[in-house]
Amino acid sequence: MNSLRSLFFSGLVAASVAPLLTPVTARAQEPVQITLKTLTAQMKFDLNEIVVSPGSKVKLTFENPDDMPHNLVICQPGTDVVQLVMRMLEKPELALKNNFLPDDPKVWLKSRLLNPHEKQEIEFTAPEKPGNYPYVCSFPGHAASMQGVMRVLGEGPKLQDLSFALYLGDWKTLPDFSKLTPHRTGPVADNLVQLNFDDYKNQYGLVFTGKLNFPADGEYSFYVASDDGSRLFIDGDRVLNNDGIHPAEVKETKRKIKKGEHAVRIEYFQATGDAKLYVGWKSEKFDTTALSKWTPPNWKKGVAQKTNEFVGLPLEPKDAPIVYRNFIAGAGNRGIGVGFPGGLNFAWSAETMNFTMAWRGAFMDAARHWKNRGGGQQPPAGFDVLRPADLVPPLAVLDTPDAAWPTFTQDEHLEGYAWKGYQLDEAGVPTFHYTWRGVDVEDRVEAKGDFKSGGTLVRTLTLKGNIPPKSFLLLAKKAQVTSTPAGFAVKGESLTLPGAAYENKFLLQTDGGIVVGDSLMIPAKPVIKIAYGWPEMHPANHATHAAQ
Repeated sequence: MNSLRSLFFSGLVAASVAPLLTPVTARAQEPVQITLKTLTAQMKFDLNEIVVSPGSKVKLTFENPDDMPHNLVICQPGTDVVQLVMRMLEKPELALKNNFLPDDPKVWLKSRLLNPHEKQEIEFTAPEKPGNYPYVCSFPGHAASMQGVMRVLGEGPKLQDLSFALYLGDWKTLPDFSKLTPHRTGPVADNLVQLNFDDYKNQYGLVFTGKLNFPADGEYSFYVASDDGSRLFIDGDRVLNNDGIHPAEVKETKRKIKKGEHAVRIEYFQATGDAKLYVGWKSEKFDTTALSKWTPPNWKKGVAQKTNEFVGLPLEPKDAPIVYRNFIAGAGNRGIGVGFPGGLNFAWSAETMNFTMAWRGAFMDAARHWKNRGGGQQPPAGFDVLRPADLVPPLAVLDTPDAAWPTFTQDEHLEGYAWKGYQLDEAGVPTFHYTWRGVDVEDRVEAKGDFKSGGTLVRTLTLKGNIPPKSFLLLAKKAQVTSTPAGFAVKGESLTLPGAAYENKFLLQTDGGIVVGDSLMIPAKPVIKIAYGWPEMHPANHATHAAQ
């Protein structure tokens, strides 16, 4: 990575354009409009899924409002995008020459590398082959969290065991077919709704019955167009009524249906003039699928793009820290998040009385908690999340340093501890207060520097009172800890939070720390200082250097 950085400083973000790999299948239709954005200081796309129909024209606007460079690389189904990027970085000079856009047969389409606050419009024709096409930002250090999937929807199930009953009559509206005797009945060989029975041109009716397999519980869209009247039933319930004499125009309805096989009934009558009947359906899992031989012009409904309802209300510390008390993923049920100007952030737990996580970049997105009903755990908005240990109490009295550390069970009182709240100083920095075995403890964390220049979080614990003998403060647990001239290099257990996974690697500086097996601890004393940092300066600051 260091070699990549030295190459980068020689002038990476130049205005070069990577070749756009665009399939050439032509379709006479207006392109589907999709906008995909990067999220500022979050190392994420705003959409982790985009959906297109096979062979459809797409106009994708890729916007980069972030302060670091990003690109978009869409790959063939089944591609491990992280491995693809790592292979690219094995040849750093070539990677730099290609603006960190991989030259690999698994790449289906790629943008150019966008500088901060740039955008690019990309027009392409979606693959004809249905499947999940993963996309990623291949800029160094971004692939682990900047991922998504372009879903190319295939067709859904078709009708089975379809049969027809033909009736003769002159109607203005659909009759009650149950009171009539059919002129002729029989199976429909290809299981597609159609009107070519006995070559009748006018004054007849048809009732189709069959079965349709619904692949999952969910909401389904149904479409009918007819000249003249028609109705659609599922399990005997009328879901769409298009009765009367009229030209064919697509009507739509939606229903929530349980997974499994369901009975379908379609009623139709023809008065005079044109005779047409179309039936179709779609869901989130498959594209608009015709259940009839005839389809009207533009019969495929555009695929609706999902929006991420859990982004859109970022909390941005600008002139002072922000304190966010809510359900923070990874910080327990009483997490308190603190974000500093400059993009250094941490979470503290009022359950365990302990520092639980730190991260760089964006602080928190409040959309989950401030929209709708506000339920659920929201992960940090930024990147490079570290967690020194799972949710455990910070202090313990041990007969020997290698003795078992006390555990913590959520929603149970932490023995020996009492939470006393927190206070903000004039700068808005909180100090957390609690007691432990008669000792008053103050826990304060300050930010030094910013995330672009390799900043650190400096934690100061002040213990007032008689500290019990053989007391220790836990600094890391279940980790590989190595003592280096720069401090302790810690590689904890990989950390998985909703939507992302993290290596959980960090640097820790403190005086008197001792490594005991897979733990790092320090004997308790009146004042303990700890600095948390990250092994490498983040590539975000490269954009600043490149612009200079």
